[in-house]
Amino acid sequence: MREYYLLKDDDRIIYKVDPQRQDLPKSFNQLPSVSVIPVDQTSEEQYFDWLSKPWPMMSDEMKNTLALYNPQMEYKQMDLIDRQNYLQHTYWSFYVPSVDCLSPETEFYPDRSLKNLIVDSQKIKKHHFFSIQGIREPLYLVSLDAAESLLRRELTGFILESVNQAGGNVDE
Repeated sequence: MREYYLLKDDDRIIYKVDPQRQDLPKSFNQLPSVSVIPVDQTSEEQYFDWLSKPWPMMSDEMKNTLALYNPQMEYKQMDLIDRQNYLQHTYWSFYVPSVDCLSPETEFYPDRSLKNLIVDSQKIKKHHFFSIQGIREPLYLVSLDAAESLLRRELTGFILESVNQAGGNVDE
C-alpha cells in the first residue's frame, strides 16, 4: 500500500511573508493568467517554497518537482511585488485533480468540517499530488515518492503529515 501525506502549512514559521491581496477569485478558472500581489515585507519575513495565502502557491523549484509526478497540473503565475524593497518573487498557483478518495470511516464534525481523515487507497490509484474531493477544507495529498522528492530538495514552508488509510494506519 502506497503511503500518502497531507501537505500543510508549517505553522511553526513565524516570519513568513504575508501577501496582501485578498480580492482574488475563489476558483482557479477565474484567476487571471498572471496576478500581481503586493507584499509589505519586514526585515524578518522570508519567502518560502509553499505559501497558502491568499491562494495556495508554490515556488518554481517546488512546481518543477511536483510536475514530475503530475504532468497534467495547471499553473497560473502569481508575482509577489515588494515595492518598498524593489523585489519581485514569482510563485505559481495550481490546479490538481480532485480525487474522491474518502473512506466511509472518515469522521466529520456536525458542521461537516473534517474530524478524522481516512483515505481509501484503492480510489487514489496512481495519483501523486491531488486534492481531496468531498470535504470543506482544501487539503492536498502527496505520495511518498513525491514527498521524498520535496524533502531531498530541502523545500520549505510546509510540513508533511502521515495520512490514515482504510484498513489501517500507513505507519503499520
